[in-house]
Amino acid sequence: MAHSKSLIYKKAFSLLELIFTLSIIAFLAMVAVPKLTNTLNKTNIVKIKSDIALIREALNSYKNKHILSGTPGYLDSLEENDDLLFSKILKYPIKNGIENKAGNWNKISNSEYIVWMENETSVRFNYDASNLTFECDFKDDNCKKLLQSY
Repeated sequence: MAHSKSLIYKKAFSLLELIFTLSIIAFLAMVAVPKLTNTLNKTNIVKIKSDIALIREALNSYKNKHILSGTPGYLDSLEENDDLLFSKILKYPIKNGIENKAGNWNKISNSEYIVWMENETSVRFNYDASNLTFECDFKDDNCKKLLQSY
């Protein structure tokens, strides 16, 4: 019996197929990355708006509770320590951000806070203890952007 040698073919991609596939992946990445970045920025803005609404609602609740009980409502500080911001008024306080990263809050003083919209862009908020208000400078375009729905 004659044994015939069987040829073993290794399956592989041709150079043309690889170039075509990589071109499609590169094109999809060029389209998807900017949209992803834009979506992340919008997500951070929504988170910050939610944080502001929670802080303001908690201050109003605190003020109303003390008005109804007839006791003076005064908070010289909104937190018990600098690690958890707004811990005196929020059930779930916001962690004090270590770095200037989008969505992070930083405490500057007992009455000043900064929230980072992007890594380079921030908005400064002031807490007025006598009126129990939490406001930013509405002349600032970034402040307007955060408070436009209010």
